[in-house]
Amino acid sequence: MALHETPEHHLNKIRHWRNRPERDLSLGFMQDDFKRDVQKPFKQLAQMAEVWATLVPAQLQQRTRLESLSRGVLRVVVDSSSSLYELDRLMRQGLQRDIIVAHKGPAVRKIQLRVGPVLPREED
Repeated sequence: MALHETPEHHLNKIRHWRNRPERDLSLGFMQDDFKRDVQKPFKQLAQMAEVWATLVPAQLQQRTRLESLSRGVLRVVVDSSSSLYELDRLMRQGLQRDIIVAHKGPAVRKIQLRVGPVLPREED
């Protein structure tokens, strides 16, 4: 304890060191994870959705769902094998190249198609 310190000031200083800090009950620690896992992929898919809507025929758009865009691979879910066949045929005829060229966001190298559940779209 310094000569000019009062005992109360010294005790307050020791309390600061000895007591545990208050728990942070906010969700601030998740901010970086949210940006990495939700916000950035959503922005990438939003840009791709615009390109998808302009280049893919309307009857196939309703039967597809863009799932993810990661490491240059766009993953698309199609509702049935017949829709998968039609979309795959269009991709091989040049649709994949057109989508890759038209997309101005992160680089897309290939498009993977798979059959799976496509959630119904809500009409406003």
